[in-house]
Amino acid sequence: MSLLIDDLAGDIGTRYGRDFFARAPDDVAIDLIGSLMMVRDDDEAIVVQIVESEAYGGDDDAASHAFSGPTTRCRVMFGPPGHLYVYRIYGVHWCMNVVTGAEGSASAVLLRAGSVRHRWSARASRGGATPSLRGPGNLTRALEITGVDNGVDCCAVPVGRISFFADAQDETPLEVSASARVGVSRNVDRPSRYFAAGHPDVSRFVAGRSRG
Repeated sequence: MSLLIDDLAGDIGTRYGRDFFARAPDDVAIDLIGSLMMVRDDDEAIVVQIVESEAYGGDDDAASHAFSGPTTRCRVMFGPPGHLYVYRIYGVHWCMNVVTGAEGSASAVLLRAGSVRHRWSARASRGGATPSLRGPGNLTRALEITGVDNGVDCCAVPVGRISFFADAQDETPLEVSASARVGVSRNVDRPSRYFAAGHPDVSRFVAGRSRG
């Protein structure tokens, strides 16, 4: 691991443990707003601040993949908290969730948008404009999250490629607002979408649909 990347990891705050994720999905979704997530390898790293999330339950939430019980796709949701649940929508976009609650309870938080805070690369091809992280597909694309990452333990020791961190000590807390979730056809009134009020990287949300 590059010394520059190790230094970057040390600068962005205290890493969340499994107890952080072993709570109700709405509580985790709220507390993830403003948190920092890092994806890294030997010669590059990107740190993003999460600015939009959605909470999904299990058999209490008709909009959840886990509503009817475990399937091949959603089995990760029934496992230990702190693991990624990654799935593809429309055959094109990957969506990244983090499993919450007690093992067996099936709940997760969808990460809908982020804002790039730090970006470092030794690869010449990685230059150019800062990527947009507005919307779950753009977020996973920028972080290179795919189905290969389904089931990854974000609380693993030693730290793996994907890590969650608490806010840095000098961060000003973001004001969190709530609304109905985006693009669901069941349990549509559940106010479980959380976002940083006024943040430019939050999805533009109108009457139950997202415009990206």
